[in-house]
Amino acid sequence: MNYSELISRFWEHNEKQPLGAVAVSLYLFLLEIWAKNDEHDFKLSDTEICERLKITRPTIISSRQKLCSIGMIQYQSQNGLPGQYKILREYSPVLSVFENPKKTIPKKKKTAGKPLQKSKNLLNENLPTDNLPKIFPSTLIPISGNIPSLKEFMQYVKTLENYVPELENLIEAKYNSWLGNEWKNGYDKPITNWKSSIKNAIPFLQSELESQNTTPEKKIALQTIKRPRSIFDG
Repeated sequence: MNYSELISRFWEHNEKQPLGAVAVSLYLFLLEIWAKNDEHDFKLSDTEICERLKITRPTIISSRQKLCSIGMIQYQSQNGLPGQYKILREYSPVLSVFENPKKTIPKKKKTAGKPLQKSKNLLNENLPTDNLPKIFPSTLIPISGNIPSLKEFMQYVKTLENYVPELENLIEAKYNSWLGNEWKNGYDKPITNWKSSIKNAIPFLQSELESQNTTPEKKIALQTIKRPRSIFDG
């Protein structure tokens, strides 16, 4: 599919399953960059996207994961460098639940004539960790007991005294940013007590919400008019 065909297909998909204004803006922006690069893969930093679309980095991460989960794009992060984007001409939802699926976990073959038995010591088996994807969408059940589902996360946040409904999008973006960073905060430190972490983050999210809703007033500079000198002035 070429550029115009991808746009047509995107709007058809969006009519059936609306993605939201931010995800729509991000996809069309990435598609434009892709077209300018002769429909080749390209590198783009989150900082540049923030400046061009006027959205925060947590919002970019959340929207990008949504596009990856549908199979519209593939994304590969690189430490300290702009990430690699690939526009997919054919949507592949099966492979898109992770932003950068490098490996797949092989399925165990069933033994003929014998039913599969659940191992009591399944958690103690030496399973290879290299095959496990590091990023997973918020709609999936977490693989670690320390990481709550998005539903559990939001249920707890709504019990906090300083929670207001207007913060919901920012809080969900914060959850997705921690999730995309292997359940680490902005300082790359593991989150051991997520309830305490989000409770402490609420005041900062409130400030961010206020800054988004506040339009700076334009100051009008008045020209200073000097009084003409009189013959009576000394």
